[in-house]
Amino acid sequence: MSAGPLIASGIGVILLVATAYVLVGGTLATTEVMVEAQNSLVAQQEIRMRTAITIQDAAIEGQTLYVDLKNTGSEPIVDVAAIDVYIYRDGTPHYTGDWTVVDISPDVIHPGMLDPGETLFLAVRFEGNSPGYVQVVTGNGVSSSAYVR
Repeated sequence: MSAGPLIASGIGVILLVATAYVLVGGTLATTEVMVEAQNSLVAQQEIRMRTAITIQDAAIEGQTLYVDLKNTGSEPIVDVAAIDVYIYRDGTPHYTGDWTVVDISPDVIHPGMLDPGETLFLAVRFEGNSPGYVQVVTGNGVSSSAYVR
């Protein structure tokens, strides 16, 4: 009996083991990425569940809409700049990026963030007809809306 078939069988077994090692390693890496993504998603959903805002007042003076937004949840809104404001006028919604923070009151604990119990005062510039309705959306998708007086 020659050594050729034994050597070929040995090489075949080594290739099978190497292939299994590569496949298992790739599967473990993919599983680790998926578990990390799932954990991140769950953490974001928990933060979203603890976030709540309420528009306390929305009034117009000239071409500026003033909105008083209170954090009624238990989670601070860290990125105030990520807030989106939509105004409804002439029967259609309009996204407006032209808003500024007038004040946060009382802004004692974390300056510049909207902590639970604090009120954010926004000034929203608009052109054209006065809006009849306003909606404010936080960076994590929680929203509040109110009619404009």
